Amino acid sequence: GPAYTGGRIIACQQRQGIGEAYPAADASTRDSLFRVAQLQLDSIRTTSAWIREFLEYDPLPTARGVRTPVLILQGETDRQVTPEQADTLANAFRSGGNREVTVHRLPNTNHLFQRDSSGMPSGYGTLANRLVTRETLGLLADWLAHRLLKTP
Repeated sequence: GPAYTGGRIIACQQRQGIGEAYPAADASTRDSLFRVAQLQLDSIRTTSAWIREFLEYDPLPTARGVRTPVLILQGETDRQVTPEQADTLANAFRSGGNREVTVHRLPNTNHLFQRDSSGMPSGYGTLANRLVTRETLGLLADWLAHRLLKTP
């Protein structure tokens, strides 16, 4: 899951999308396109309560209050929830007193836990294999088995 507000995540995704769509554009042009995208998002924010909540919600205070075991799986090529967010989120859980936080980073794995060296959402549909990786499923199964078989 994300460690940042939706507004921060969307801004990052917009900049990334602009860079992908207009690779030859100079910094000034990219900044101008970003400002237009932000204005469009602000317009949607005024008409959609869900978008407003998504853009403003900060997951870190909630994470600090979680006391149950937590598993964070992070694809290293994830472009939707960027890899550094795993550490930020884990630190929030731990700073709230949670001692059972496990983080696994999955190499060449995208946001959907598929094998993907680029991680670009625009390429999801062209992947040769769209299945969740065995590594991801194995980590999840092992973590659950360990937690569920623990004697209280």
